[in-house]
Amino acid sequence: MQKKIIKILSVVFVVILIPALVVGGAYGFIWWKVSTAADQFATDIAPFAEMKYQQVHINLPDTEVGLKGVSFTPSGMDGEIGIDAAILKAPSWGFLLDLEEKLNSGEFPESFNLAMTGLSVDLNSGYMKQWANMATDMQHQAGQSYDALGCGERKYFSVADLRKMGYSTISSDISLQYGFDSQERQLYFDMQSKTGQIADMSLSFVVKVASDTLNAQTVMFAQPELRKVETRFKDKGYNVRRNRFCAKGNEETVEQYREKYKLLLAQKLKGDGWTIPDSILTGFDGLNKPGGSLYLRVDIPQGFGMQSMMLVEKPSDLIDALTPYVEFNGKPVFLDGISWEQPDPNAHTEIAAVQSSSSMDATESSAESEKNLADSQEEVQIPEEQKALGRTYFPNPKPRPAPKSFKPVSLSELKHHLGEPVVIHTYFGRKIEGKLIGASSSVITVEHRLVDGRGTATYPISTKKIETAQLYR
Repeated sequence: MQKKIIKILSVVFVVILIPALVVGGAYGFIWWKVSTAADQFATDIAPFAEMKYQQVHINLPDTEVGLKGVSFTPSGMDGEIGIDAAILKAPSWGFLLDLEEKLNSGEFPESFNLAMTGLSVDLNSGYMKQWANMATDMQHQAGQSYDALGCGERKYFSVADLRKMGYSTISSDISLQYGFDSQERQLYFDMQSKTGQIADMSLSFVVKVASDTLNAQTVMFAQPELRKVETRFKDKGYNVRRNRFCAKGNEETVEQYREKYKLLLAQKLKGDGWTIPDSILTGFDGLNKPGGSLYLRVDIPQGFGMQSMMLVEKPSDLIDALTPYVEFNGKPVFLDGISWEQPDPNAHTEIAAVQSSSSMDATESSAESEKNLADSQEEVQIPEEQKALGRTYFPNPKPRPAPKSFKPVSLSELKHHLGEPVVIHTYFGRKIEGKLIGASSSVITVEHRLVDGRGTATYPISTKKIETAQLYR
């Protein structure tokens, strides 16, 4: 009986206790490794800020490590910067535990994630007031910002202005990821940020490189080519506060301020050398409305690298080369008609004159500008033979470009028009309309916006089932 009990205890020890001890030992080693690295980092930055943390985070199954309850107090300043959690994730524990050594040797992991939640900045703190004072000269030298147009005589929004808008603390969640596909030789980067009562933003891009290995040496000679860019922006409360703040300071309504802003926006763009069609200008101005949003996507199957950049002589050439797909407030905007020339130095004087008049009626000013422009144009000279015949003379109008519409294209041509509106008709009589997001020899992929407005659906369609394809041109 005694031997049986001993045998049972031995089995329990082997099956349960030893693995538990191994896991516990690994956990303890990782905890020591992480806390040692954190303490060393705190020592390294001690001349600039005091760092503290409350807890070490370890997730063995997901290869995650990090710190929780982190705070930084800038040296000689009041207040602290807080972070609820900062978490690192790598493809393996081996790489994670030797992260510093591997990075110093030039070796990069095939994927890596960093997530910071609850990054909090106190706008009433001493460090923000001192940093704001140091930034004042730089902001003045930068000139008039687009965001502050029409808001009194401001050239930019200061920290004090943000406090007057009702912001006391700015809190954000930020996530950064990258991955490397050795077979495709492509690097994938993603960034997402959510800032409470301000805005949500995301940015992702794909870069083609010349090597199937990733380290410091190959990155230097990677010959990178941009293949894809996608970005989203969504207002989460900033526009309402900014519009009310500026309207109140101008002693006018929000509607009057918004009209003035649109006029000043057109003038500033013109002063910076841009010619923007009204439809695009209206869409761009819509970003400043409550809940305004932007979506931009660029697909470049052939790649865009240094050789491509050498062909870009002015900013509008970049738009022509990348052919981006753009949505303002969920509505597609076609970028035809945008051009750029060397800026007129006198145009900014007009902006300053309008900006200083906070009680100006934007609508009347716009009408007056159009009238002055019409009066200043040279009158059309009527030929003498037309006068003699007593006929009414109409000068030849400038030819107008043909209106755009959906026109048939071959399936092989679709790969050069990713991001553009497309209509697909199948042999079964089905019509699929949306944005072209993929085109290969076997599959065409269309992103279709749902009728109920709850999002989009993606439709991969076999080329064997397609009867016709049309592009908007």
